Amino acid sequence: MTYLDTVPASSEATRTALMLHAERLFAELGPHGVSLRGVSAAAGQRNHSAAQYHFGDRAGVIGGVFSHRMVEVDRHRRELLDAAPAVTDDVKGPIEVLVRPLADMVVASDGWYARFLARARWDPVSLNVLGAQPEAYSYHAARARLADALEALPPKIRASRLDQIDDVAVCTLAAWEWSRDRGEERLDADVMIDEIITTSVAIACVPPPRAVTDRQVSPAT
Repeated sequence: MTYLDTVPASSEATRTALMLHAERLFAELGPHGVSLRGVSAAAGQRNHSAAQYHFGDRAGVIGGVFSHRMVEVDRHRRELLDAAPAVTDDVKGPIEVLVRPLADMVVASDGWYARFLARARWDPVSLNVLGAQPEAYSYHAARARLADALEALPPKIRASRLDQIDDVAVCTLAAWEWSRDRGEERLDADVMIDEIITTSVAIACVPPPRAVTDRQVSPAT
């Protein structure tokens, strides 16, 4: 039995059921690999227009999945942001804010959300939808603090480091979900989360390539 088998069948739970099945289908097939009718059918809805009724279109479903999962993550991130200094040159603090609330939710949920995110990160439409959701506020705030802590880096290198840290977190969590569902040997959750944070700090702090720093100080050509 999987977490999808425990989704309540009552009418008030229809929206939640649709989101959970959409999360799985989008994770498996990509945001454009499944229709709204397919989501409705997977959720056991006799009315195959149920997903369209509840969410309007594919972007609405993507936003719904994100909001459903990220409410608690956003709350946790806001708490960490409020407890931390607004200005700091310590990169680990903002990285903890970015990584730990998301990782804790993924580990506790027994779902497909990290794999859903991994797919969405490479789809511009999905990424725009996710970034516009209210629950993304704390993510943007933590990322801005990390960018401030990395202000000594050349701008393009800084932007690349921020994206790499996102990739490490999302892809590592997605791989961990796959291993969990397949019953494969994997790191304990706490160790896995610490590994993501440690690796992310290393990415943030490693000096930029010499060729880049040389170009930063070379006369314009």
